[in-house]
Amino acid sequence: MLSNKRIKRWSSALLAVVLCLSAVTSVSASSTSKSLPKPSWQKDLAEINQFIEAPYHIPSTKTVYLASNTYIASQTKVWEAGVVTAVDESSGKPKWSFTFYQKGTPYPWNTKIAYSKLGSVYALVKDGQGTKLFSVNASGKSNWTIPVPNAEDVHVMNDGSILLIDPDRKVTPTAKSKPRAYAYSANGKKLAEVALGQIYNVIGGQYVVSQIGEIGSSKLAVYGSKLNKLFIYNLPSGAATYVDEATWVMNNGDILLRMNVPKSGNKLIAMNAKGKTLWGRSIPGNARVQSIGQNYVVYADGVMSLFNAKGLVTKAAVKVDLPIAIIFETPDQQIEVHTENAKKVLNAKTLQTIYEYPNDEDRQKYHYAGNGYLYFINQGHKLAQYKLQK
Repeated sequence: MLSNKRIKRWSSALLAVVLCLSAVTSVSASSTSKSLPKPSWQKDLAEINQFIEAPYHIPSTKTVYLASNTYIASQTKVWEAGVVTAVDESSGKPKWSFTFYQKGTPYPWNTKIAYSKLGSVYALVKDGQGTKLFSVNASGKSNWTIPVPNAEDVHVMNDGSILLIDPDRKVTPTAKSKPRAYAYSANGKKLAEVALGQIYNVIGGQYVVSQIGEIGSSKLAVYGSKLNKLFIYNLPSGAATYVDEATWVMNNGDILLRMNVPKSGNKLIAMNAKGKTLWGRSIPGNARVQSIGQNYVVYADGVMSLFNAKGLVTKAAVKVDLPIAIIFETPDQQIEVHTENAKKVLNAKTLQTIYEYPNDEDRQKYHYAGNGYLYFINQGHKLAQYKLQK
């Protein structure tokens, strides 16, 4: 099944409901999308195989990573293994391919893939012997493979360190699960491990935010990319938040936190890497919030407002014909807005439309990869690249 790590769960769109307990320009986001241009190139897998991740661009080398599966036959069964193929951005011509399975080892049960911004590829693979972490360089050559603790998720941080997270670790079969995180260096050396609260978030390739305690009386433990503890933040008395859906990074490392404060309502605060509160801002209870590069946007009642660390930059009327507004940051740090019939990419400085393409409610078909590149995946095994026109 295709997944996309850029996308928050649909439950994030409900956060405003949970927490709710100048001149304006106009941007229409409710019309049917423009027709797509002719595909730049296409790639088809054997029908039995599937693309398993959204295409990932490495702009510095004009390379696109395509993650898919292949099948390996034993004497009695057929097993699925993960594959990453690097192709040329312009032509789709293959550069290299790597299969995350070593002949003579147990067959894989599950594979999770993550990429560094410089082109390294990491795969977390479970098999009958346990869990392994593969590292492959930008030329498609193996760096190393190491055994690691059981984990479900893999993240590559901005400094190149790798985080593994087991969201359901149990000391005994009857014990309550307690998430645990593990940090590794780019050369495969284990750096640290920490226990996390039941609610946590890995944000901006820089921090892990762990929520400790019950909602309404919790505190936040914030860790750096190597799981070095940075600070503890005590929420105001009675304040409610869910950090897995209400924390972001902005302004080169400040942490943006949304909470609902008794008698005050919904509020955003910014903290630096030492936990010092920089500012606070009240927002409507029905607002949607999303960090966008150095800035962030707040959408409520048909108006999108763009803020930086100093305050309001601009705002625009944005018509979204969905019950709940859905807004994301794109890989090129623009703004993705969902509507009933179309998706639009808005300029993160002006809030004006740059691109638009057909809507895809389950996010299984259309994938915007940044800088005007759109991918369409049909029937799971047919991929086409489009270069959108402004």
